[in-house]
Amino acid sequence: MAFRGNALSNWCPSCQTVIANENIENGKCWRCGNEVIQKEVEQWFLKITDYADKLIWPEKPSVDWPKSVQVGQNNWIGKKVGININYPVKETNEIVTCFTTAPVNFGMTFIVLSPEHKIIEKILKGTIKVPEDRLKEIKEYVKIASNKTEMERLKEAREKTGVFTGLYAYNPVAEWDVPIWITDFVLANVGTGAVQGCPGHDYKDFEFAKKFNLPIKRVVAGEDGDNSEIKESRQVIIKGMKGKMINSKFLDGLDFSEGLEKTMDYVEEKGWGKRTASYHIRDWSISRQRYWGTPVPIVYCPDDGIVPVPEKDLPVELPYEVDFTPHGKPPLATNEKWLNVKCPKCGKSAKRDAETLDTFFDSAWYWFRYLNPKYKEGPFDQERAKKLTPVDVYFGGGEHTLGHTLYARFFTKFFQSLKMLDYDEFALKRIQHGIVLGPDGNKMSKSKGNVINPDDVVKEYGSDTARLYLCFMMPYEGAGAWSTQTIAGVYRFLSRIWKIYQEQYQRSNIKYQKEDEKLVIKLKKTVKKVTEEISNIKMNTSIAMMMEFLNDYEKSLATNHQPLTTKHAKQFLQILAPFAPFITEEIWRNVFDEKESIHLSVWPKVVGEIVEEEIILPVQVNGKLRDTVKIQRLNIKDQKAIEGLIMQSEKVKKYITGKPKKVIYVPGKIINFIV
Repeated sequence: MAFRGNALSNWCPSCQTVIANENIENGKCWRCGNEVIQKEVEQWFLKITDYADKLIWPEKPSVDWPKSVQVGQNNWIGKKVGININYPVKETNEIVTCFTTAPVNFGMTFIVLSPEHKIIEKILKGTIKVPEDRLKEIKEYVKIASNKTEMERLKEAREKTGVFTGLYAYNPVAEWDVPIWITDFVLANVGTGAVQGCPGHDYKDFEFAKKFNLPIKRVVAGEDGDNSEIKESRQVIIKGMKGKMINSKFLDGLDFSEGLEKTMDYVEEKGWGKRTASYHIRDWSISRQRYWGTPVPIVYCPDDGIVPVPEKDLPVELPYEVDFTPHGKPPLATNEKWLNVKCPKCGKSAKRDAETLDTFFDSAWYWFRYLNPKYKEGPFDQERAKKLTPVDVYFGGGEHTLGHTLYARFFTKFFQSLKMLDYDEFALKRIQHGIVLGPDGNKMSKSKGNVINPDDVVKEYGSDTARLYLCFMMPYEGAGAWSTQTIAGVYRFLSRIWKIYQEQYQRSNIKYQKEDEKLVIKLKKTVKKVTEEISNIKMNTSIAMMMEFLNDYEKSLATNHQPLTTKHAKQFLQILAPFAPFITEEIWRNVFDEKESIHLSVWPKVVGEIVEEEIILPVQVNGKLRDTVKIQRLNIKDQKAIEGLIMQSEKVKKYITGKPKKVIYVPGKIINFIV
């Protein structure tokens, strides 16, 4: 699963180290200001590509994850089914293999290679001879391309660049030669690092052909039957569009999609290529030239080569005495005492691997280790994993779609393949949180001066207000601007609750009297709604419901000194507790004199149907709704009294001039006057 290999990385020649994309500023190293180049660096990898097919989300997965995550990860894995076609390079013994999903070979007029392709390497080394003027241009182009990051090279809007190598390849399907070019929009680690140029049927190829005046052949007529010369990009017909094959000999007249399949059949039959799948995802580079991280548990011995650190000596701990200034080597390599060890295999002098593992390596399986952090029989306690995993709900940000959560799924599938787990998805449900924007509606940034410091908020309003406001300000997965006005409103909401409970439920104030039945019904509705909304991670609507209840509570207080019994008053406090844990605990213990924490109390439940004291009755005239009236539940069977109440309504009276022919009444549900 783990192996040593080479990969192109951002390299600072001055600092002599690999740097991340985010540490490159205008193509230069953020630390020293020198130009960053692309360089092949030897490092450790994990074969995540072996699990690419297993990581692709099916149409109907067995777990509840956001569709955006599923689509994002599937696109990143980027599985494409196509064919590798071999093209002999004229006057050499070389073969160029091109991967394509759309082999329109009768429209192929050139081949483009990445600057890192093995044929370009051989040209630069002199193994493959090209004219001197060609060689000079190729050297200059490769040097310029090495200073560009992948992101820069792949920008769609960027003008296409390239150099003709002076070489030609033979297209066996169409039976003609095509020129071989070099361009930086082709990457060595995507597909085969070589692309067959079919400019009439690919947008990038079209742009390249137009730039360098290469032939553009039409081999597919559009749905409208247009078979004219392709001069503009709007005429380009790509895979997936409808059309008929033309100018393609034995393929003429076939549908575009069928023509592609027939071409692949023909190529395989002739032995010129083979169907295969290509993936955008690459093996995971886990080597990091930094201090903080897990040291790679490997020893390099002159005699035995790469030797794993024995399990009894794990974990390898970080040394404290290191030099962090750039020396062209990782910080760990500056501690000679830590670096130099005996080979575990032969006992001779050897050296530790001085790099650390990508932190995503550890975060991809931490919850398994958390189950029993002192477990010594393996990476994690499998018995506890059976009982306590998979994770029920896994919260996190959308920025982890192509990193942490993908790697975590990979580790889980790897553990399953080792029979350490009996499932292949680590979390049954994934919920992604939103982002709190600055008061100006922009992402918080020190440079913009719009950062809200939570410590300042807690100091001014208290932690309950800060917590409650964050839950209330927007849906959990949404984005919203910080509002000083709204947080002040949340503070007033909690202050009103504090005042009511201090004044109404102090032991000396308690006077037993009849509850407000309407308010009790409202409380039951609130308990039911909040319970449901918390389960659905809808914190904002839960709080809105409690705010609505408090308004009714205060209205009832105007006519009733204590509209809720102590039992019901405690229930409201309990549903508020997860959102405002401190104020509710204070009231619970000091007002109600409870000895055990409110957070250990039993969550209130609403059993059975919530019976309203008052119901809304729809009133129809000849089957059409004309009004609604409020009636007491106790009176729903008294049809005569209900009819009398309805006849006081101006909305109804104008439709009933005499005595109705018939009155249809479904008690408590609807009443219909036939006139």
